Amino acid sequence: MRRVMQLVPALLGFGVLVAMNGDVARAARDKDVCLAAPTGGGGFNEFILRDVDVLAAGGAISLRGIYTTTGSQRISPLDGSAVMGSDGQIRIGFFVHSTAQGGQNDFTVSGLLDAAFNGTVNFDNDGDFKPNGTLTMQRVECSTITLP
Repeated sequence: MRRVMQLVPALLGFGVLVAMNGDVARAARDKDVCLAAPTGGGGFNEFILRDVDVLAAGGAISLRGIYTTTGSQRISPLDGSAVMGSDGQIRIGFFVHSTAQGGQNDFTVSGLLDAAFNGTVNFDNDGDFKPNGTLTMQRVECSTITLP
């Protein structure tokens, strides 16, 4: 009985560690990634990627979230995916459904980002599957984005 009583604190400590690690893993997985790209007219394109899974070399994840601009005050859904190569760069691609709220056109975004989701990507806004321009994505604090 004495041995069992000596094991109780160790077992309780182990249980607390397991519970804490479960919360840490969930927190690492359930985080939003917010990106902003200058529009050229003083405003920003803003992309909020919701509940982004941890991405490792050779892995692929789904992306879903919200697109908005500081100028038009519209909100649109986006969806896509990302993969990370062995070089640590993220290949990202998603579709923005901007006509959902009276936007002029839906568009695609694709390109290379670093492991922190910063970099330059292409966009196609006329549907011909050829780049019409680039966006310089910067990761920003999600608290800086105000949704309409």
